[in-house]
Amino acid sequence: MTELDKKYQQQVMSSMKAIKRLMDDINNRPLEEIMLGEGKVYGSRYYTVEPVGGNWLEMEKWCIEVFGEGSRALWGEKKAPEPARRWYANNRKFWFRNERDRTIFILRWH
Repeated sequence: MTELDKKYQQQVMSSMKAIKRLMDDINNRPLEEIMLGEGKVYGSRYYTVEPVGGNWLEMEKWCIEVFGEGSRALWGEKKAPEPARRWYANNRKFWFRNERDRTIFILRWH
């Protein structure tokens, strides 16, 4: 097996794990953990929450009710939307522009 084949196989396995986690979440797996992080969206710092388990659709609905419309089209756009969104849902994570909003999310769901 070549190095390229090994890398491809690792990517496929990673994708399969992500799909399994997503399906578990959709089927109301209990919230087990909330992983925190930070990242950049169009050059701006965002604070991330990656729920492990829980009902993703309910979390997303709650975010819309509390924080207003978000977006799922995080990296597919050619340029940053104006104004920048307060929050995004993408890549199995919720991305919050303000750390305070992330804290509110954590307090609600954890």
